[in-house]
Amino acid sequence: MLDQFRPDVQGNSPFIVGVSGHRDLDPAELPRLKDAVAAFVTQLKSYLPDTEVHMVVGMAPGADLLVVETALDLNVQVEAVLPMSLDQYAADFEPDTLQHLKELLRHPRVHCVELRADAQESRDVAPLSSVDARNAMYANLTDTLIRRSSLLLALWDGRPSNLSGGTADTVLRYLGVHTDESQDADALGFVSEVEELDPGTRLVYWAPTARINVAPLPLQRPPCFLSGAGDNTLQAHPSMPPWLKIQLEQFNDYNLEFRTLSASGRLGTPDSLLAPLPRLCACSRSELLEDINAQYTKADALAVYYQRRSDRLFDLFAIMAFAMGIAYLMYDKLTSSRALLIVYLVMLFTGLGTYYVLEGRRWFSKHLTYRALAETLRARFYLRLAGADHRVNSAEVLALSGIDRFEGFSWIAFVLKSIEPADIPVLTDRPPESPRQRCVEEAWIQNQHRYFTVKVAVLEKRNRRIERLKQALLVSILVVISSLYISGGAFDRMQTLLGISVKNLLTFTLGLMAILLGAWELHQNKMATRELLWQYRNQRGHFARAKALLSRVTSVRRRNEVLAELGKDSLMESYLWTIHRYHREHEPPGG
Repeated sequence: MLDQFRPDVQGNSPFIVGVSGHRDLDPAELPRLKDAVAAFVTQLKSYLPDTEVHMVVGMAPGADLLVVETALDLNVQVEAVLPMSLDQYAADFEPDTLQHLKELLRHPRVHCVELRADAQESRDVAPLSSVDARNAMYANLTDTLIRRSSLLLALWDGRPSNLSGGTADTVLRYLGVHTDESQDADALGFVSEVEELDPGTRLVYWAPTARINVAPLPLQRPPCFLSGAGDNTLQAHPSMPPWLKIQLEQFNDYNLEFRTLSASGRLGTPDSLLAPLPRLCACSRSELLEDINAQYTKADALAVYYQRRSDRLFDLFAIMAFAMGIAYLMYDKLTSSRALLIVYLVMLFTGLGTYYVLEGRRWFSKHLTYRALAETLRARFYLRLAGADHRVNSAEVLALSGIDRFEGFSWIAFVLKSIEPADIPVLTDRPPESPRQRCVEEAWIQNQHRYFTVKVAVLEKRNRRIERLKQALLVSILVVISSLYISGGAFDRMQTLLGISVKNLLTFTLGLMAILLGAWELHQNKMATRELLWQYRNQRGHFARAKALLSRVTSVRRRNEVLAELGKDSLMESYLWTIHRYHREHEPPGG
């Protein structure tokens, strides 16, 4: 393996574009294709001025190398993913093209990864010298492109093909319109854009091209975006869908915010998942763990930053609601001073003005978005440490929860693509490495179980305190009302040293307690404390179950299954809580 590709450890989350194309491009088409690729990259960068764009390319002759040359001219990072070792790959190149490939691999903005041959050999595939084994390696490259790309760039003639790992196979599988169950390569249809796509729909930017000795399609199309519209059916979009533009802008804002706040020193001390691990536990996967940890540190720091601001805002609103209630109660029960009405109105309009000014800053929504991302990265970190993260498709869990349909959440999948490993380790039946196993169980499962156990205890104690306060308030109301009934009008005639009747003082005290309780309930409702307790209890149950199961399993495969189930359950609980909190401030997304 050559130099491992690494995302920017300073926290810039790159946008990953996969590349697929034909080897036998018509030479007359090359200038037009270069212009099409350059226009596509330039358009992407216009929406991502503060975000790196990375191309993931198989480096085959023809389209791949054309895209790499164009990308490098536009200052784009390239990850060269070779389907096999360079020595073996050289057999597919002419001498001059091979020399050009080696020159590109030495470029400072090109990072190379060689996919492992044992990914096929472990599944009893034919020896490396066979055509089937070589095709399997190209199919493995296609799987890598599909798994890692947020958007696919295809230099394709528009024709279907039965070639596994070919351009048509890559495009159709990426769009989900070609599977093992739908392999009719003779049937491929295009439809015009008929309806708006849902955010998160996979897209391919298609630059139609002609090939040597292959008849072009009757209908020549300009470059466009493609989406899946059914088995072997594609939908063409002449321009970038509006929702993708919004996602790109929000993703860029994420990178820009982190850079700006970090430079100003406002993010505080960052949290790290890697730091607490013993060195022995992380060494075998240190580079892959560092990639996830860098992105987790970034998401967590931003989540904490915006949580503090949104919490302070909720605190401010609760205090203002309490103060407004006191002002009105004093006016009604103690004194009829107009100054209290003025104070009431000032607080009312101040609160409304503050709300509308700060609403546009989206502190609360950003906190939820970044926390959902950070918790996803936390689960992926420990699953990767255990060697089981390939069993959990976090983007799929994200979509299953429906959270990606909420405003400001759908771009999270871009970050998850950027931390995908180039090559998935082969699962074997050898005994697990005991130090790493203990690390996973201690640093993730036992640690999270302790964390949620403590949080549940704290929230339950707080709830019991509130219940006692409510009971005391109910008893006080009954006592005061009984006293007022028994005394008749005597309390009206009794005056305190301040010249206020005992009756008014008693009713003011009751109103004060009711306002205090109401303001606290308002604050707890905004903070979604009940939902938080519900999530913590469920999370504690998931980790407790995983602890019990892992104490009894002996199979590596079963152990990884337990970890994968835990990862999915934990992520889903986090997403469901986020949805509940989001609904506190926003309307549900449209169906």
